[in-house]
Amino acid sequence: MQIDKKEIKPITDILGLAVLDSQRLEYAIGFLMLLSRKDFDFTNKNQDDEIDKYMLNLSKKTLGTLMKQLGKLIEVSDGFIERLEEALDARNYLIHRFLNHQGEKFFTRDGRIEVLKLVKEKRKILYECYFFLDPFIQILMELRGFPAEYFTNEISEKYERDE
Repeated sequence: MQIDKKEIKPITDILGLAVLDSQRLEYAIGFLMLLSRKDFDFTNKNQDDEIDKYMLNLSKKTLGTLMKQLGKLIEVSDGFIERLEEALDARNYLIHRFLNHQGEKFFTRDGRIEVLKLVKEKRKILYECYFFLDPFIQILMELRGFPAEYFTNEISEKYERDE
């Protein structure tokens, strides 16, 4: 029996967005770690390469590894860790177990509806966790002495191209 790609497109679309949300979450944790490092001076242009290297290194880590490293770098509450662990569980399910557990449901309309609902639930966990981290990032940025638009302006200057 073959699956019609049009029938599963809504599922794969949301699944793709969930993967992107997971990667944004990994980046947000890395950014929290960067902001927590007292040895970086973000106004010192001489440290740009070192900061880029640090972030590149973090970009190679998994969500679980980043969570562990964040916990070593700064003390966070149990509630904070639980929120991240919930997102990690959602991510790991979608990446490692989803197809094995749900694959047969792709063959029926009711099964696809059930799977789509599950994927949306898991994505929502990832999406909301990303926005859960934002206030912490904003506070750390403020504590480090620069406004939120600092990075926006820096990125614009660094990567903006004339069209």
